[in-house]
Amino acid sequence: MYRVHRDRARRARRAGGEPLTAASRPDGSIKLSGRAIYGTDLDVPGMLWGALVLAPVAHGRIRSIDLAPARAMPGVVAIAAGDVRGLVDGRDGDADRPPFPPEQVTYLHQPIAAVAAPTRAEARAAARAVRVDVEPRPPVGDLDALFPEWPAHRVEDPSRVAAHVHARKGDVEAAFRGAATVVAETYRTASVHQVALEPHACLAEVTNDRWHVRTSTQSPFGVRDDITSILGLPESSVVVEGTWVGGGFGGKASGFLEPYALLLARASGRPVRLALSYAEEFRLGRTTLPSVIRLETGVTEGEIVARRVRLLLDVGNSLPGRDFATGYSIGFLLGPYRTPAFEVEGYAVRTNKPPFGPHRAPFAPQAVFAAESHLEAVARAAGLDPVEFKLRHLWREGDRTPFGQPVAPFGLATALEAARATAERWRRDLSPGHGIGIGLGFWSTSTGAGGEARVLLAPKELTIVQGEREMGSGSILIGLVRVAARRTGLPADRIRVEYQDSAHAPFDSGVFGSRTTGALGRAVDEAIVELFRVLGERMHAPGPARLEVVDGRLVAAHGDRREPIEALWTDAEALAGGIATSGRHYGKSGEIDERLVVDGDFYAFTDFTGAAHVAEVDVDRETGSVRVVRYAAFHDAGVVIDLAAARAQIEGGVAMGLGAALTEEAIWSDDARLENAGLVDYRIPTLGEVPPIETHFVEGFAGAGPFGAKGLGEPPIIPVPATVASAVRDASGAHVTELPLTPERVARELKLL
Repeated sequence: MYRVHRDRARRARRAGGEPLTAASRPDGSIKLSGRAIYGTDLDVPGMLWGALVLAPVAHGRIRSIDLAPARAMPGVVAIAAGDVRGLVDGRDGDADRPPFPPEQVTYLHQPIAAVAAPTRAEARAAARAVRVDVEPRPPVGDLDALFPEWPAHRVEDPSRVAAHVHARKGDVEAAFRGAATVVAETYRTASVHQVALEPHACLAEVTNDRWHVRTSTQSPFGVRDDITSILGLPESSVVVEGTWVGGGFGGKASGFLEPYALLLARASGRPVRLALSYAEEFRLGRTTLPSVIRLETGVTEGEIVARRVRLLLDVGNSLPGRDFATGYSIGFLLGPYRTPAFEVEGYAVRTNKPPFGPHRAPFAPQAVFAAESHLEAVARAAGLDPVEFKLRHLWREGDRTPFGQPVAPFGLATALEAARATAERWRRDLSPGHGIGIGLGFWSTSTGAGGEARVLLAPKELTIVQGEREMGSGSILIGLVRVAARRTGLPADRIRVEYQDSAHAPFDSGVFGSRTTGALGRAVDEAIVELFRVLGERMHAPGPARLEVVDGRLVAAHGDRREPIEALWTDAEALAGGIATSGRHYGKSGEIDERLVVDGDFYAFTDFTGAAHVAEVDVDRETGSVRVVRYAAFHDAGVVIDLAAARAQIEGGVAMGLGAALTEEAIWSDDARLENAGLVDYRIPTLGEVPPIETHFVEGFAGAGPFGAKGLGEPPIIPVPATVASAVRDASGAHVTELPLTPERVARELKLL
């Protein structure tokens, strides 16, 4: 057990920080009263409970699956690979990702059959009754087993490579030969779980040709697309309706349980609820998996002259050609630094683990930990101040990234200057055994991922109609309302957000990538601009109208004229409840300089945001344990839409980052078995371990979002492991190159073990 400090506010003020942000939220009442329906709350009359039959080994050939014992149980429906085609009327889904494997098991606990029964206990009993015969084969659970002498050795089994990327710029070898200082290091990072409070859960019903599923998801339209692809169903027949989401952090951004639940509903003719236990959530969830990173940098007269980056990324059972993380991660390993000559190469390696999945800022905190720690080591080896060294090479507006994308307004250098000033102030009263570290991180918000929205103007309120559910970040219920309030001038209590299912809502890509307020907010803004145009046209005014509140009702206004909404709508609009207009935002995609690419696909970053963090830590020189004493975060967030929500995002991201930095590690055995599938052994930070957090915003660097906003969901977690590692080195001299920074790893660097 870990003690929780009771006097957090007093402790924070004493340390020079601030209490964690507390502010009323529009979803507070419905959640606190228990009226919010989450995926795990779904319940309808006559429903069955689903359960998955899981593979008993990590790798093997399926000899047989006998469903008869389960089917003999009262009220039980059981299905396996051979039943799928008949249930979808002979359609063929994506052959590369069938719901159940027809021949080969490729990871432990892979779903190989499914059952449904009148109660949850009966469903679990039926799943246990299924007889499974799998011929075991040697699993691959370790990157080093595939690349024992990497990078000199290349993998001999091409089926184990999900993706390969390779690019170079300039004469790298000559630059290294001429460098005054060359530093080469190897870093390792761990598998990290999202640890959402709510496990995956859904409820499926199939009526005639309508395949309907209610589910806890970050992306209703993404789930719809996955269902249609996996089952071969026409898009028009699949309806996805999101519930309230009890945490996602990337883990609920795609389809998962929904195809199984729908197949069971079709087979049984009844609604089927399927939900994971928390142990199953750990074993089956799509998480960030381990990596090995090798970095080499050459410096002459304080200038970087060459860099070499090599990455082995464990992507589990991810499909060849469908890995996004490798080419995406390379950019974070190069960092936001000018680099005249470089070579980068990365392999996405298939092991017998569950497929790789996104975790808040997918793999960016791990990549930035390696890149920032390495550049600090390079600066020290060259006799340079690490902060000055980084400031000299940081991107500024007008620069181009190593892959050729132009850098728009970017406030990271300003944030670093502010972080350095804070670090200097803290050093004046630094206790013995304590150290201070600074870490940087950048992010490319996904405003290019498309979004659409409608607004509906009624006499008393303006409704935003869209397809996403609030996940807890505030990007939907706070961010979109703030955008609408700023554009219309209406008070927030006159603006409402309405969610609709995928059959009725405007399309949106999903709540991920720090894109929601930026991209969907832009769509809302454009819908309001169009509404003003329509109102002005109907008033026969020379330009767009505006909205005002008069005697408790909304009116359209232009100059001195005022018109009630009822006087401007058509008969059809009166029946529909208001005047509706639509907006859409599909941002421009960045472009890669293809002349640099040798092989593979790289990610084109756009709309840059950045952060500089400062941490003070206390390192126990006898045990290697690390305690974070205080923390400060300086963020380039463009124009902040809602200050309280923005601060809360930073505080939550820092807390989550502290877990990745110090305690969180999914431990995989050599035979690809997860050994700590639960919160007893998988340690996340407790409230008492989260220090006071100062939050600051760097202004003057407008982003691509509405009114110049930038995304803030993921950036706060990115610099945290690097910042803590820097502070640990400053406090103790321990240069730890593996995440998390457990007491054992710190003690080993201190020569205590």
